[in-house]
Amino acid sequence: MQPDPRWTTGPASAALVGGLHEQIARTALICPDAVALISSKRTMTYAELDRTADAWAAELAVAAVAEDDIVPIILPRSTELITAAIAVLKTGAAYALLDPAWPEARLAEIVGEFGTSVVITDRDLAGIPAWTPPSELGRAPTDFAPVGVDGCAPCCVFFTSGTTGRPKGVLTPHRAIARLFRPGTFLPMATGTVMPLAAPMPWDAFALELWSALLSGGTSLIIDEPYLSAQSLHDGTARHGVNIAWLTSSLFNMLVDEDLEAFQGLRQVMIGGERLSAGHVARFLRRHPGIKLLNGYGPVESTIFATTHAITEFDCARPGGIPLGRPVPGTEVHVLDGDRPCAVGEVGEICLGGDGLALGYLGDPALTKSKFTATDINGDITPLYRTGDLGMWDHEGLLHFRGRADRQLKIRGHRIEPSDIERQVERLVPRVRSCRVLARRNDEGSEHQLVAFCVPYESGDPLDDVLASLRTDLMPHHRPGAVVSIDAFPVTPQGKLDEKTLLTMASAQTLSLPAELGEGGDPVERLVAETVCSVLGRTAVARDKSFLDIGGSSLGAGRVCARLADRLDRPVPVSRFYEYPTVAGFAEWLRSTQTSGGCAEAIDQTDIPLRPLQLMYLATQLADPDDLTSHCLLTWVIEGELDYPALESAVASVHRRHEPLRASYLADPRPVVRLEDIGPPPLELQSGTSSISAAGQALRNLLAEPLALSEGEVWRTAVVPVAGGQVAVFGCVVHHIAFDGWSEAVLANDIAAAYRETSAGAPAPPSLARIHRNYTERLKYFDRARQENYLRTELAGVPALRWPPNHTERVSSGPSSVEMPVTPALVADVDSRAAECGVNRFVFLLTMWAGILAEVLEQDDFAIGVPIAQRDDAGLEQAVGCHLNMLCIRLRGAALGGGVSAMRETDRIVGRAKAAQDVPYTDVLQMIDVPRTGRPPLFQTLFALQDNAIPHLRLAGLQTEFIRQPYLSLPLELHAEFWLREDGGMDLTVYFRPDVVPENTAQEIVKRFTDRLHITKSGVRP
Repeated sequence: MQPDPRWTTGPASAALVGGLHEQIARTALICPDAVALISSKRTMTYAELDRTADAWAAELAVAAVAEDDIVPIILPRSTELITAAIAVLKTGAAYALLDPAWPEARLAEIVGEFGTSVVITDRDLAGIPAWTPPSELGRAPTDFAPVGVDGCAPCCVFFTSGTTGRPKGVLTPHRAIARLFRPGTFLPMATGTVMPLAAPMPWDAFALELWSALLSGGTSLIIDEPYLSAQSLHDGTARHGVNIAWLTSSLFNMLVDEDLEAFQGLRQVMIGGERLSAGHVARFLRRHPGIKLLNGYGPVESTIFATTHAITEFDCARPGGIPLGRPVPGTEVHVLDGDRPCAVGEVGEICLGGDGLALGYLGDPALTKSKFTATDINGDITPLYRTGDLGMWDHEGLLHFRGRADRQLKIRGHRIEPSDIERQVERLVPRVRSCRVLARRNDEGSEHQLVAFCVPYESGDPLDDVLASLRTDLMPHHRPGAVVSIDAFPVTPQGKLDEKTLLTMASAQTLSLPAELGEGGDPVERLVAETVCSVLGRTAVARDKSFLDIGGSSLGAGRVCARLADRLDRPVPVSRFYEYPTVAGFAEWLRSTQTSGGCAEAIDQTDIPLRPLQLMYLATQLADPDDLTSHCLLTWVIEGELDYPALESAVASVHRRHEPLRASYLADPRPVVRLEDIGPPPLELQSGTSSISAAGQALRNLLAEPLALSEGEVWRTAVVPVAGGQVAVFGCVVHHIAFDGWSEAVLANDIAAAYRETSAGAPAPPSLARIHRNYTERLKYFDRARQENYLRTELAGVPALRWPPNHTERVSSGPSSVEMPVTPALVADVDSRAAECGVNRFVFLLTMWAGILAEVLEQDDFAIGVPIAQRDDAGLEQAVGCHLNMLCIRLRGAALGGGVSAMRETDRIVGRAKAAQDVPYTDVLQMIDVPRTGRPPLFQTLFALQDNAIPHLRLAGLQTEFIRQPYLSLPLELHAEFWLREDGGMDLTVYFRPDVVPENTAQEIVKRFTDRLHITKSGVRP
């Protein structure tokens, strides 16, 4: 099957009328007083920008700058930089923005290669004529006229990594940039657009940020920080109305982790440059459903973007990752095997054509000829750029990324040729015989840090000083985060470099520096040191060593500043950390700029009010101290020689780490959680049993005892060994008032890390006081009246679920359950069918489940409770606690009618319920006047897609397996819960109270649901 032609070729582009500078001049005539540029030092209107650029262009022409020249510009991000670039274009020349942070020798080398008569800079470069921009705005002579050009004329030079030890210059025409910013494209730019300008100057993303604003009559906000930090985004939105932003996926992930509220006020966010993290994207979409999130893909040779994709929550569950999307205007996208177009689903090389193509590589005609080829596509000779990226089309016409055909890497959006860095290290460090550069990957699978593995001439040379020296000689994005000295490169049995073994060596190497801060001393300095340790994953740092010299990265600096801002409740700009990059220096700057209080006073650690759902849990426990419905039980089977004292110590460490576990929950005189110095629970040890199942049951009995919340007994732990072998069952029970499904994996990971004694550098979760303050601050922004009005209207008169009468004389006292496995193939089919219906997996399954309930109970109107995680604040992803609310989804009419219409109606209902999720579940119960039979009709039953991480307990030297235990007691009448498995499948478990729900009814519901699910797989829509 061949791809639809519409998938491979973007809409034809209209010819650009003149050059980019001519569009600026037109805007200056139409809207002279509109603000074009804002910086910390100056604001420029379009009239001022155009007039000053004319004046500078006249001076450059006198200095012999002419058409077809390429003029290097070495200036910091500023109004002067932008004015200089436009001035160069007005002479008919092209500009090349060079980064002032590049090594001096590299700058001189690149400038010399341009052969230009002048370089625009405010610094001295030996032997090269320099033109320094005037400090004041100017006006051109009356006889000066800007040079007009067409869209094919050279506009600018972007830089990308090369294999020869220096960056490759890519020459780009005016039309390549202009094609993206016409009305009606993927980018809704207009005169009211305010776009931050924060990308590195030599990168094509800088052109995205700059020209997207200026070509639409909008405003470019020039950022003083090294990149777009959370603080810059907060300030830009509040002070200047920033409404659209571009971020590399690494920077996006950092902001989502550290300050998810930084995006508030934007209408669109563009991300890309490297593989996207589905987890970070999903968190963003849940917190900011009204902000359009766009994935942008394109190498510099095709100018900024070749494809874009508006990301949905469904995309986050795609097995192959988030799609690259469809072609942008004026762009052709082909997936080829050689010169043959690949069929749908077939992997090939992504090749790009159209108006976005660069004119070629500067000074390298051979490389230009090999990468930019004329290719016969279905009888048409088409100029294409061969990216080296592998991809495939799917049946929806979406392009998907499938890796690289070479060694090329992407680090924080920069394209990296490892061989480039290897050659430079071998040349710059005479003690190194040979070097290989690899990339460490983060949890999302993206490359995030370079590691240089070096074989020294002298065996045993640790190369301790090499990392610091390379920082002065290498480009910033070429600098490794670590240098590892090895005797020889390991190889695989096939004789190839054993990259896996090398990366294992890097992970095992100790990079920590001696601790120089004890328990005493300055609290601000200790706070900075602890924060740096947490970001770098170390146990100690030296107070006088630069953050960058000990392996810190630019994004790491951003994380340090974001966490300090959170702890100190004050802005902490990244630029200041670059200015004072040591622990001692930055602590001194923080002290000198502290307006009031100290870091110890930043947050008041006293009695903290309970959240509404916690109030419900506390009320239930006070009404019935023996109630077990709020007990969360976790169990693991452990094989091997378990170190019981180490496990007990790990439990104690986790107890100290998470405030909700070491607090008491009180109702008198007012409901609060009180932080007290309550000791950890003992690791209860029971005598051995004969089998794993017997041990599991014994553990369950041991933990099935009430917890005394008012006395600070929030959780308990126990171990039951299996006699006759090195096997034991370990488990814990935690009260729901301090725990939720997300907390399971957090608790397991922290216990495992403490057991291995590797948790000292882990970032501390936010305090309860901090969480409460953020929660109350967020409430100020919610439209409470609108949400409550919707809920009153939607949920008024919800009828109770009518279960068939139970004719069984004796029923068990505890909950019963029915289980059904869902294979990975069936899950994939569900996802495919959901996509056909235009909904996600959750809505698809909920619609089917509700339809079965309606059939079995013969009822056409009822409500289902759905739990929703509320963990949008910075740091909550690593916190144990109760951060939930319950949505009430009322299903009736078209939602129960079957088919695609039912799916879409349920999707609409779920969307509106999520939009009202800020009203606590307990308040919903009080505001709706409904008849009550047993459980309130709003929450008789629950449906949950439990997509939390599996709580693996990875204890060093041991084999462990998580065993999900049945609930000790059931708060609602029937729970339907889907639990994800590692193989991509799921397990459906339906828990029910047999005193209310007859067992045969529960079994019939599950049977019909199973049958319907498999009928769906055979091709019949539900």
